[in-house]
Formats: sequence, structure tokens, C-alpha cells
Amino acid sequence: MHGPTPTSGEVRCEVRYKGTLGSADYPMFEVQLIAAEQVWVSLTLVEACFPKGSLGSAAPAARRDFLQHHRYVPGLRLSDDLGDCSVLHTADVAQTDWLPGTVQGIYGTTDPEQIAVKEHDAARTGIHPLHLPDALPMSILPVQVTHEDGVVTVRSDGPESLDLTDIRTYWTGHFDRDPWPVEDLYYGLIQRFVRRVVLADPDAMAAVKGRSVMYLGNHQTGIESLLFSIMASAIGGVPTVTLAKIEHQKTWLGQLIKHCFSYPDVADPRVIAFFDRSDKASLPRIIGELGAEMISPGRSVMVHVEGTRSMSCRLPVQKMSGAFIDMALKVGAPIVPVRFTGGLPAEPLQKRIEFPIGMGRQDYWFGRPILPEELAGMPYGDRKKVVVHAINTLGPDNAVEEPIAGDPHFARWVEEWQGVSGTSHEHATLLRVLQECDSPCPQTARLLDAVLTPPLRAGSGEAGAWLDELGRRLLGGRR
Repeated sequence: MHGPTPTSGEVRCEVRYKGTLGSADYPMFEVQLIAAEQVWVSLTLVEACFPKGSLGSAAPAARRDFLQHHRYVPGLRLSDDLGDCSVLHTADVAQTDWLPGTVQGIYGTTDPEQIAVKEHDAARTGIHPLHLPDALPMSILPVQVTHEDGVVTVRSDGPESLDLTDIRTYWTGHFDRDPWPVEDLYYGLIQRFVRRVVLADPDAMAAVKGRSVMYLGNHQTGIESLLFSIMASAIGGVPTVTLAKIEHQKTWLGQLIKHCFSYPDVADPRVIAFFDRSDKASLPRIIGELGAEMISPGRSVMVHVEGTRSMSCRLPVQKMSGAFIDMALKVGAPIVPVRFTGGLPAEPLQKRIEFPIGMGRQDYWFGRPILPEELAGMPYGDRKKVVVHAINTLGPDNAVEEPIAGDPHFARWVEEWQGVSGTSHEHATLLRVLQECDSPCPQTARLLDAVLTPPLRAGSGEAGAWLDELGRRLLGGRR
């Protein structure tokens, strides 16, 4: 300090490079603060330089998405992508963590093996590594991991698959009965047409488990409504009903659901509720009924907010009724945004479809629950904008979304059975799904035996009559 602190006028700062302190990592600068052309303060500043690494060197927008918002950014990772494997040098982990806590904040761990596996799976799924594996509650992603001389190598060890243990446990407890054909059919449909279920914020979803929630989402295929109700009930721990137009009550799917839960000694869990658009009192009435169930004993509700299936995966949700937000606020239920992806082509179809295009699969995305107190203080119009935005920003951007690859072999298999049996395309699909079942229950086994050696030996009593009716639909003329 070369004089009193100036209280008026201009102070000029001059900085001059003065070499390094021991190594290039510590550059030195001479600094002078000059007032009234006299040096007021002089000091030596030594800076410590740290490597930015692959994460810190990324473009600003990519860094913000990956580091702050925890969104997956292709190619942004510590490990090297060598095509069939991911390779991580443990030194890169330590180097990135020069400010302690950085790596933990990005990955939820500092263990190099876990980081390498997370990054490998993130590249396969498009999910931020922080959220893995919790973001995929039903997925199995087998890998091989080796760790030698400070290098971790991760290789995929088989295809991605679904583990339905939690789904089975929930519904077995709900129905409290021996295995039956409806389980074989519904679980088979999930295995065939769902690629993965994704929780965008696993911790937030865990916090609302056991509460009634309002699911609001888009709509791609006919089958997704049923499968969502089956899976969401187990994931959320609360029976879930999907709201549908009354026209669907007479469709193959509506009739199938009705028949499934007419099985002897089975109480209908009501996975689909129908309303009549031509009756103005129908929707308010059913909203009131479901609202009462959400309060006690507890039920979650799924609504396809635009009311009908889309024709293209490139179209985002554009409108929704505020009545469903009002219902959620009235009963104090969180709103969970939902998005179905992968089931439609980019080029618009000529008609709506029942199953994912090309007999492919879909991803089911569950967004961060929006709590009632978050919406209550917003203007009415803003509430809808917030929910629509939350739906549209789940998963891949609509502008680049593509259908998940189809299964031509399965599609031909379905067509062959349709030609042999004379049954509908939808029912032929159900029969082929049952044929993929690893451990069919005795009744399902009898139905499948009739494919090769008719007639169907359905058995006697109510259960036999029920199976005979299912056989009539799925076996057609071969029954």
C-alpha cells in the first residue's frame, strides 16, 4: 500500500505478466492500482491453472444442459467411445474433480467403474448418467467390466431387455390368485411392445409413490393406453385408470379388456374408464367420480390430453383442457407429465394405428411430478403452458424423433396366422404374443396347443367358457 485509499476520481489497473512460479501451471502477474498518476497499491497475483477436460471444454450451451440441467448430450463424457466398448482412464476422473464434489455432482458417484458403466449406458439410452440406473426401473442392460492399470473398459453383454418382477409382484398381490391367461397376455404385450420405461427424475417420482397422481400425456398407439395403466399402477403404487372415449368401448381393445376382467372370481381393477363426448355431462361426471376415488381410497388417472392418437411422431402436443389440471388441484394431486415415443413414423400416417409402427416398440417417459403448490399460484393460462411444455420436452425433441425399428419377422408371423385362422390382425397379434410366453399358465397352454392340434379343449365351468370365448377371438377358424 503506497498511500491512502482514494475516495474520488478514477483508479486505473495495470497488469503485467511476470513469468511463472515453478511451472507453467502457475503464471504470475504484477498488478498496480494507480490513482492521480501515483501507484496506490502494488501486488503479485499468482493464478493456478487446471485442465478443463472434455466436459469443461464443451460448448457453453452443451455444458449448461449436461452439468446444470442434467440432460444427456451426445458425445459429452469422460470415457472414450470405441464403438463396441467404452474406455475410461481413472486419471481423467481425478483431473475433472480438481474442485472436489464436481464428479459426484455430475455422476452421483466418484467410483471410476460406476462412472464408466453409467456413461456406456447413457450412450445406449440417451439418458443423463446421473439418473442411471434408477431412471430405468424395468430395464436390464447387461455389461462386462474390466479394470486394469488405471483403465476401465465396459462392453455390452447382450441386448437390452425388460424385467417385469415389480409389475408381477404388484398385480399378484392385487388379484391374490394363481397364474391366469390375462397375466400371460398383458405381460407378453409389455415385453413385445415396450422398449423401456424412463423416469426423468427418479427421486421426485419416489417422493410421490403411493399418492394419487394425474398423468397427462400425448397419444401414439391404441395399445399404449392399456399397457400404461398396467405399468403405472405398479410404478406409482396406486391403481391407475386411463380415460378414453366411449367409442373405444366397442373396439377390439375395449371388448378384450371387458372380457379379460370377466374372468371368474376376478374383480375388475378398472384400468380404462370411458366417457361420451356427445354427452356434455359425461366428462364432468366422470371427472367428479374419479376425483372422489383419488381422494379415497386412492387412484391415479391417465389422460391423453389431445383426446386422440397422433399420426406422426413429429407433432408435439399443442392443446389440452384445463379441466384436468383443475381436477388435480382440487384433490391435491401432483401432475406427472407423460410422453410416448418411438411408435409413429415421421411422415404422417393415413390412419391411426393400434400397435407401434412395423411391430416395433415404444419408450414410456415419466416426467418430474409437478406439485399442486407449484401450479396453484399461476395464472390459469400459464398452468396449461407449463404442463404442455413439460410433456413436449420429455425424451427426444419432436423435430428429430424417429420410430423405433420394427420387427418384420414378427409382422410376417402375425400375417401368417391371420391368413390361416381368419381372425383379425389385432387378435392374430395377441395369439402370437402368447406364443412368445416362456412359462404359460395351464389355460394358456391349452389355448396354444390348439394352434397345432385343434380343437381347443377349454375345459368345463365358468373358466372353461371364458377360455372358449378367448379362443374364438384368437384362434378364429382354427378353434
